[in-house]
Amino acid sequence: MFENFIIVGTQRTGSTALYQALNCHPDIACGGEWTQNIPWYKKIRVARQALRGNFTGLTARNQNLIRKVFHEQTRWLGFKMLFRSSDKWLLHPRFAPALQLDQLEPCLKWIGEQPNMHVIHVVRRDAVEWLKSKYLASATGHFTIQQYPDDLKVNIPVRGAVKRLQAKNWIDNRLASLARNHPYYRVDYEEFLVSNESRLMSITEFLQCDAALVKPIDDGVQKKQSTGEAADYIKNYDELVTALQRLDLLHSPLCPSSHIK
Repeated sequence: MFENFIIVGTQRTGSTALYQALNCHPDIACGGEWTQNIPWYKKIRVARQALRGNFTGLTARNQNLIRKVFHEQTRWLGFKMLFRSSDKWLLHPRFAPALQLDQLEPCLKWIGEQPNMHVIHVVRRDAVEWLKSKYLASATGHFTIQQYPDDLKVNIPVRGAVKRLQAKNWIDNRLASLARNHPYYRVDYEEFLVSNESRLMSITEFLQCDAALVKPIDDGVQKKQSTGEAADYIKNYDELVTALQRLDLLHSPLCPSSHIK
């Protein structure tokens, strides 16, 4: 049997770079977003089977990805489960149809039933940079690796941005509640970007693995998709920042992690 971990967070938080970095350790096999494109009523069953080493319920792409890093030496087997910060909700973010399809609450209940499951929670704290990433990815269709054109400009609707951030903050708080009963490690994207190798070593120690066995991280995996600042890409940057500042939404309300474990 394997020891299991799960990477949780919202979309566009650097989880791809994190899970690929974890695969630089020989004792760790980390899959991608296994439950994406799986019907809502199958998500937990497929995840449960895959964490036992049965990958047949995954999409062909995810099967290929995990089999490249899964081997006899694997001690820790995990994957990432992300939740959408939609602006399509009324009254409260919990009622967003996207979260019903993502099965946020059933997934939290499932994780809660496994007290030995190690939780790695990745959070992006800079709201404007997060919004920039979401809207640039949507505009280009480039969600990983490929860099955005330097001359690309997007307009970010303020009302939609506010609702997305309110949803993101609520989701992150729900995910952070897993720290009460689980081994829990929070990764702030901004810190990981600056010191990914030291953060990776710290996470492998959290998983009780020998950090000295970590292989060098591929520079291409860790490269940012944008080269400029948010103001370089967002047409209504000043309007957006003013509105978010007024509502105290410029930064995640979760306190700085200090590498919470």
